[in-house]
Formats: sequence, structure tokens, C-alpha cells
Amino acid sequence: MAQRTLEVSHLNTSFFTERGEVKAVQDVSISVGKGQVVGIVGESGCGKSMIARSVMGLVKKPGKIVSGSITLEGKELTSLSEKELCKVRGRDVSMVFQEPMTSLNPTMRVGKQVQEVIAIHESLPKEEARRRTLEMLSAVGIPEVEARYSAYPHELSGGLRQRVMIAMAMVMRPRLLIADEPTTALDATVETQIIALLKQLAKDGTSVLIISHNLGVIAQLADYVYVMYAGRIVEKGSVFELFDNPSHPYTHGLLGAVSSLRSQTKVLQTIPGVVPNLAHLPAGCSFAPRCKECMAKCGSEQPKLITVNSEHEVCCHLIEGADEL
Repeated sequence: MAQRTLEVSHLNTSFFTERGEVKAVQDVSISVGKGQVVGIVGESGCGKSMIARSVMGLVKKPGKIVSGSITLEGKELTSLSEKELCKVRGRDVSMVFQEPMTSLNPTMRVGKQVQEVIAIHESLPKEEARRRTLEMLSAVGIPEVEARYSAYPHELSGGLRQRVMIAMAMVMRPRLLIADEPTTALDATVETQIIALLKQLAKDGTSVLIISHNLGVIAQLADYVYVMYAGRIVEKGSVFELFDNPSHPYTHGLLGAVSSLRSQTKVLQTIPGVVPNLAHLPAGCSFAPRCKECMAKCGSEQPKLITVNSEHEVCCHLIEGADEL
């Protein structure tokens, strides 16, 4: 079997607070192959972004990676020092953060910010670094790159700022790009352009891990999808299998809350209740208090991952019961 670009195995990341241990990520295992686009979906606070920060080594106190393994092309990242991680970030793995306006330095021209990434990892003459920066700004579809190079972030639209963030992330041609809500707050036209850009990056060989609550974006981009709830993976599968044959009640709820052009009369569903407190999780399935199909053992036993088929696995007692029949 070919080596995967990213392998996360049994990852547990927690925050140790005065109110107790907040289990942000619990026993999560994911993998991303070369040139593959993998999506992680779920409500806000389910742990999606914390997986990304764990991969990047950006979990700060009182947070901590408690256990598990994170490897990038076979290299274990959890054992690296901060100095060693700094060499990996930006060069081997890069991340596009949620909000480009706050992620970009408002006092620096955007070209200099992209160029700074090169300066951290390579000793290049200024003119060569500038040339490469202009090439990357052009590659991500920014028009009039000479003028944009000298602009400040506030002088650019949201879509252009997002493209600058992607240029910063890609200027060193990393093996893995993590995109955290890359289309949030963008209009439909710009969203389509960003999706096309990410698809092209994957086609060129970059592995992409995309984090989003937007199932429409995931459907257009991802090859494989992980569904998260309360810090755990509750369902995973190929994008076609997951959207055509969702098995977990939570996945059903997410899909039911999405509008569809095919069904203009569809009434959007809501998922009752709220996400549980990660510092005081229920004994059994975390989704049980909100689940319409909850059984007695759902409140006391944590369900195991069950194989639906070769492209689909789900963590639910309903599926266990069906297998036993």
C-alpha cells in the first residue's frame, strides 16, 4: 500500500481547565493520500479545527496532545520540538485559516507577507523571492499582481484576501494543505473560484484536508469525508457513499438541513438540542440526547465503528443492531 501523505492515528487532544478536562478530540484517526481531497464536516465546536491545529503543532496551553500519532509522509510530528516544527510549517504542511482579514498582518503589504514565508525557509536573493511571490499570486488567480503585491489587506476584497492566504500557504509547494473554512463569508461567485483553485492544487499533486460546516463545498471538493460530533468521528466514507447512503442519525440531520435546487419544496430539518459540554460528556453516545432513534444502550455504551461496506464506516448502535439481525 502506498504511503499516505498524512496519517492521524488515535489522536486525543484536550484542554485542562479549572472546570475539568475538555476533550476536544477523542480517538480520531484520519488519512489523506497524495493528491487526495479529504473533508471533515460537523457543527461548530465539534473538534474539526482542533485536528488541524494538532497537525500543525499549534495547540497552546492549557491545550495538549494527550496521545496518538501524527505522521507526514512517515515523519512523526508529535515528537518534534518547536524549532523543528517551525521548519515543517509552511514548507511541508501549510494551513489556510478561517478569516483572512484577521490572519493577514494589516500593517504589511500582502506581497511582503507572502515573500516572508520564503525568507523563513530559503536563502534567496530578494529579487528571486519577489519573482516567485508574483508567480504564486498570479497562479492563485489574482489579477494585476504587481499592483496587488504592494497593496495592504484592507485594500483587497474578501475573495482576493483569501487567495493571498492560499498563495502564502502554497508558495513553498507543501505536501499537505489544510484549508479551514476556506469559503466562509465569500459570495457564491468567489466561492466557486476558490473551489476550482483547490481542485487544481489537488490535481497538481498537493494533498488537501478541507474543514467545513458547508456540505455543499464538501460535496464539490472532497473525495472522502469524515463526519465529526463532540470530538469524535461518527461516520466516514467516500463522498458519493456518504451523501447517497448516510447511516448515522447525525449525518442524516446535517444533510436534512441543507437546501437543494433539485427539491424546491423540501422543508429544511433542524437537529433538536445542543452540542454537549465537552468537559462533561455523556457515558454512551454523545449524540444520544439529540437523537430521535435513541435506544436504551445508547445512553450507557459508546458505539464502535462498524463497516457498512468497503467505502463506508459508521459509529452507531442502530447499525450494530441491523448487523445482528
